Amino acid sequence: MQISLFKYKHKLLFFCALSIANLIFATQVLKAQVFDSSQNPPGVKWKQINTPNFQIIFPTTFEKEANRMANTLEVIIPKVAESLRKQPKKISIILQNQGTSSNGFVQLAPRRSEYFTTPSQEFDYQDWLNSLAVHELRHVVQFDKLTGNLSAPLFEELALAIFGITLPPWFYEGDAVGIETSLTNAGRGRLPSWELFFRTNTLSGKNFSYSKNYLGSVLDRTPGYYQLGYFMTSKLRRDHGKFIMDSLMSRIANAPFRPYAFSNAVKNYTGLTTRQLHDSTVAELKKLWLRQSAEAKSILYKPINSRVSNVPTDYLLPMPLPGNETLVLKSGKAHPPAFYAIDSNGKERLILRIGYQEVPNLNYADGKIVWDEFRFDKRFQKRSFNVINSYDLISKTYKQLTHKSRLFAPTLSQDGAIIVAVKISLANVISIVELDSETGEILKEYKNPDNLMIQTPAFNQNGTKLVFVAVTAEGQSLFELTRKGGNLFQLIPFQKQQISRPSYAENQIIFRAHYNGLDNLYRFDPVSRKTYQLTSAPFGAFNPVYSPSSTQILFNNYQQSGYDVSSLKYSETSGVEISDIKNTFINYAAPLTRQEGNSNVFDSIPNQFFESRPYREINNLFYFHSLSPIADNLSFNDNPTIGFKLKSNNKLNTLDLYTGYQFNTELNKSEYLAGLTYKRFYPLVDVQFVNRARLGFVRSTTSGTTLITPVSWRENNTELAIRIPFIFNQLNRTYSLGLNLSTSYTARYDVVNRPRNFSLNLAFPMKYQVYLNRNTIRSPQDLAPPWGQNFTVTYQHLPFDKGRRAELLTFRSLFYTPGILNNHSFQTSFNYRIGSGDYRLVNDIPLVSGYNNINPKQELRSTLLFDYRFPLFYPDWELGPLAYIKRFKGGFFADFENVFGNPFSPKTFGAELRADMNLLRFYLPNFELNGKVIFVNAKSVQNPIFETGFTYNF
Repeated sequence: MQISLFKYKHKLLFFCALSIANLIFATQVLKAQVFDSSQNPPGVKWKQINTPNFQIIFPTTFEKEANRMANTLEVIIPKVAESLRKQPKKISIILQNQGTSSNGFVQLAPRRSEYFTTPSQEFDYQDWLNSLAVHELRHVVQFDKLTGNLSAPLFEELALAIFGITLPPWFYEGDAVGIETSLTNAGRGRLPSWELFFRTNTLSGKNFSYSKNYLGSVLDRTPGYYQLGYFMTSKLRRDHGKFIMDSLMSRIANAPFRPYAFSNAVKNYTGLTTRQLHDSTVAELKKLWLRQSAEAKSILYKPINSRVSNVPTDYLLPMPLPGNETLVLKSGKAHPPAFYAIDSNGKERLILRIGYQEVPNLNYADGKIVWDEFRFDKRFQKRSFNVINSYDLISKTYKQLTHKSRLFAPTLSQDGAIIVAVKISLANVISIVELDSETGEILKEYKNPDNLMIQTPAFNQNGTKLVFVAVTAEGQSLFELTRKGGNLFQLIPFQKQQISRPSYAENQIIFRAHYNGLDNLYRFDPVSRKTYQLTSAPFGAFNPVYSPSSTQILFNNYQQSGYDVSSLKYSETSGVEISDIKNTFINYAAPLTRQEGNSNVFDSIPNQFFESRPYREINNLFYFHSLSPIADNLSFNDNPTIGFKLKSNNKLNTLDLYTGYQFNTELNKSEYLAGLTYKRFYPLVDVQFVNRARLGFVRSTTSGTTLITPVSWRENNTELAIRIPFIFNQLNRTYSLGLNLSTSYTARYDVVNRPRNFSLNLAFPMKYQVYLNRNTIRSPQDLAPPWGQNFTVTYQHLPFDKGRRAELLTFRSLFYTPGILNNHSFQTSFNYRIGSGDYRLVNDIPLVSGYNNINPKQELRSTLLFDYRFPLFYPDWELGPLAYIKRFKGGFFADFENVFGNPFSPKTFGAELRADMNLLRFYLPNFELNGKVIFVNAKSVQNPIFETGFTYNF
């Protein structure tokens, strides 16, 4: 989304601020995903369970887990709410099982929380839905604590805006992570891997500012506002007690429109500004982490890969290749994900660029690479898939082996014939399946009687066994599966460890865990039943794999610039037994745990049966939640049209409805409007109605005198649009295409000074549009997709109005190609229009720069626009609380007009400067301030022309 702001007038600031605040917040109370208004396939059947505090809405295939969550939510909500001293109102919890992403969010307008139920291949050591429940319920309590008196049917959107304006996301997300950690025996606050970036930066002397740690950087790797917020909110509770969050939010709730309400509250109760709180938190953590580092007695490991810059880049999941090469998945700030081979001298060879992954994954054997990738559903984005892919290094051929599957973490047998993967059904039934590596056909499925959450299985060398991580509410463990009989054998007890990526090294098993308080590699001996620590990395060691040819372990060794590849000589007697090592982990949440009574909120969950009943869309189409401001019609003067809309959005995102009133301040007339969008089926149907006042002017000449006569009228305008959008992806390419059809009917009445030939009815002008886009994945430092082709064709006419002839055909295109240097972009846009009748002068194509300052000499037919854009530098400047500037970008352009039949010379050309920034410490939206100097290739035009713009995007 990109919206121009620079033309807004000062009288609209209140309306704009409120609307933007809604958008800001809508993207923040999430677990790493954008505000979701997508739909499920229409074939999904829904049921509901109603308890005193929750309405649980779920697909019929998920009833067992829904009943478990009904018991869980009712038991844990008092403890989750206790430290905020607020019992929240009843809320709908929607269990979404159609997708393959592991996520969750809470929102208002409409009030609901959604849990995406598919567990990840890597998360903390507890049940996935339990983890979601305790975290997301804290957000529910936060909402009601701050804005609980603002509710449907009028004020949910206002409550959403107040929440988003007053609270920074590090505060509410950090508080929720603190709760998930202090109320359970797990939680992300107990994972060294989760604090990895923050700890590494701090110990490496990267003393980033509050704004940089919070708002991020395009140049450096920063901790993220979840991690930063966890430590800052935990320090608040460590220093000021269990109920400091209650005190802060109560003060804000009592005066939400006080300037800098959050900072004011923090200052009032702690004596610190938010920046000082940040600095004192980092200073305390640095002391603790320095002491931990000294106790851990780390060892430096030489990297195999070579770095040409300090831009954070990861060389993940090393696998040995023939010819003394190492296969890695390379990605980073300047690089989209791709497979590379690294030789013994550190020289890199590109193999294949790949697409989106839920968790980074690859495996190699016998000349083949296999990995999984995320796939969009073409229309219903609540549904997604995880598919298995392969690439043959010898024939250089790519295959997508499965389609519309829910398969994760594929690994190959040593002969490359069999792939094993984790299968997760729509009911969260989890199993291991074997697939033919050539066809993708499922050959065998291994039962999992206790429905253990299975992660990252791996073959032993002769292919007779598999080892994998199992996760339950008790923690994580290693299990072994014998392929011949399908028997499961538990190797180690369930424990509070994040264990990952087990694999065989001869007859023993190597894996990653954090027994010594940092992530390191460990060896398990099945004979002695003992576990030994193999590495002592300064910051963390991950992803071990054994190379039989060199008898070495390849692994990832994290450094400040990213994950390196290192190696370790292996023997079956190496390492230190874990009983002899000290756990140096800094449990920063320990005081919070004591405040909460040192108990696990999931210890005593009953198994009560809750009756379910159908949840039918027809009975739940409407949910009126908000009266929202309107600020529109900015093209005439400083007098906008203002008003309000009453909005309804149902909880399954299938029907959006509004009705409203607005006052046209220019004409001093009332106007009425209504509209709906229905999204359950493949087409999206939009209907809009407005009864409005209009004003025009007619020029006439009588006896040599020119008269300007005002013509006023009212009209009922009804518009209908049908949209069919598609999106799909493969490897590093994303495709979108769509068909749009729209028409309208306008009936005019109460005409004053009606001129001759003035039509009272405008009957069904038709507009048809088709678009097709194909773009490659971009890295954070890319200014545009490295490659892209985008086309839109639109045709408009008046087929039902025999007295008028009007046609407009437009063609728009935009092409992206790489520039001279990395992250540079060359963009070409060719556009064409031909219009007649009432559409003759409608310019519905991109225009040359400075068009509004140039007197056109002929009708516009086409434009050809060239842009070369490049990053200049990444200052990460903190201008107090006003702005945080992340990046400056430059560019040159040359724009051509009516390119057919004219000399090929630019109409305008020039240069531009852009700056990416955050304003007023809002995490979103990202703002861009841009300026252009434009030279016109005509002597009669004043040169140069200066233009400025202000945009925001999500």
